[in-house]
Amino acid sequence: MILASTVLLWAVLGWGVLLTARAVVTARALRTARRTPVPAPGTGAPHVALLIPALREQDLLSEVVGAVARLDYPRELLHIVVVTTEREERDRQRHLAELPDLTRHLLAAPDDAAAAAQLSGIVPSSRARDVAARVRSATDPSHVLRAEVAATPTTRDVAAKLLPDIAVQHPGTALHHLHYDESSGAKSSQLVYAVEQLGDLLPPDADPSRTYIGVYDADSQPDRTTLHHLAHETDRAHRAGHAPPTLIQQLPLQLRRPHAARTGIADLTLRAHAMADLRRRMGIEAHRLRARARLRALRLPDGLRTALDPVVYGIGAGLFVRHDMLVSIGMYEEPVDDLLIGYKLSSAGESAVVLPVYNLVDRYARVGALAKAYSLVALGSVVGCLRLLRDPALRAYGPRNTVTLVKEGLDTVWWFLGPPCVAAAVVVLSVRGAHRELLAWAVAAGAYMVLHALISMGHATRFLDGHEGAHERAEPLGGGGTPALLLPLFFLQPVLHWLGPLRLATARALGPLARRPLAMGKTER
Repeated sequence: MILASTVLLWAVLGWGVLLTARAVVTARALRTARRTPVPAPGTGAPHVALLIPALREQDLLSEVVGAVARLDYPRELLHIVVVTTEREERDRQRHLAELPDLTRHLLAAPDDAAAAAQLSGIVPSSRARDVAARVRSATDPSHVLRAEVAATPTTRDVAAKLLPDIAVQHPGTALHHLHYDESSGAKSSQLVYAVEQLGDLLPPDADPSRTYIGVYDADSQPDRTTLHHLAHETDRAHRAGHAPPTLIQQLPLQLRRPHAARTGIADLTLRAHAMADLRRRMGIEAHRLRARARLRALRLPDGLRTALDPVVYGIGAGLFVRHDMLVSIGMYEEPVDDLLIGYKLSSAGESAVVLPVYNLVDRYARVGALAKAYSLVALGSVVGCLRLLRDPALRAYGPRNTVTLVKEGLDTVWWFLGPPCVAAAVVVLSVRGAHRELLAWAVAAGAYMVLHALISMGHATRFLDGHEGAHERAEPLGGGGTPALLLPLFFLQPVLHWLGPLRLATARALGPLARRPLAMGKTER
């Protein structure tokens, strides 16, 4: 037991070191590619339809629509589609029916900041504290709260007013507003509805095999040169005699401060998480995409390439998929819109590339929101593996599907069981008196975490410096907390990463006893 526990702990540490090394190499390669001049899109550049699904995004919608409208790309090839949903209207009616209880909660809160948290998903987070203060100081709090909620425009209202103004500022840009009129279904359903309407929105020359469907969430601020690099990837494939890449991924950088962020140790912990997340972005997601592209360039036997090909993940905001293949694989699916796309395209052996420029997005505002997001990803991982196992269309891909299932099945199992295994190994060494072995590992792990933190902070600074576009609310390293305070908070990151599987497993185990179903929707802003 001592030997097995020691080997396990050092193996986990070795894997972390490998990820950090990969992240450094990958970030450097992408930085070099970003600095390489890219020609302007030529006559063969693809059409790009950018879908912006919006739910309770009154504050952020103008930011993202303005950002994508400013992308440097031929106007006749760029199509922006904002997709609102009836679910928001339904939720508003539910909130209005619950106002008496909500009023009591606001009045019972210890201060305005705590009261503002009760308004999550009811009024925009940038206004929540002011609304809470007015309600708490009013002589008739119920009347004031009802008036505030009723006066808050829906995202549908904001879109209807905003898009004509954007069209005037950016003449020639195709701007469309769709409203998904079903009250059930989440983001994936909005996206599927939008793709189904594209036949009426795109011009006749938008060949599906030369058209990309991209997704940006409402907090997205993509690099201004994003579509230049996308067109360059398709042109490079054409010159090599290959079909355009099926999946083109732009990585998100969670380095903007959300409107709902507060001050304090929890906020600094989430800032540290945003920077620690860069190791995964570079060391796993971008590394796999680059490795897959390199393997396709080699003339390897099909069986060997099947075994070596890494499984790629679809990452929602910044995910571009060729229109014809997106439809053929069943488009976006619940419970998550992106993860299963990567699984399915990996199973089919399709090509994928990563862009060297990034999408600047909000980090998480609260630990609970982070756990909620991770639990949704954990659920998507489980559902995706079950889909790979059971779907006849995917099983028809034979060995590729089997390899994808095995790789991602093991990865999902380790995400759920890895932290308990590490904790058990530490307990075994402590109980068995192997203090020297445990101390040696702990010192090495501590030194690695410090190095990992410093490298991640350096990545964050360089990524922000290299981002061409809007920097509003971006968090420089020294803003809102010094590096000396951020550094020790990196030690909490493995625990934060496990919150999702823990929350999901707990909810499934205690589901019959819970008064409410587990909330698995989008993070509220």
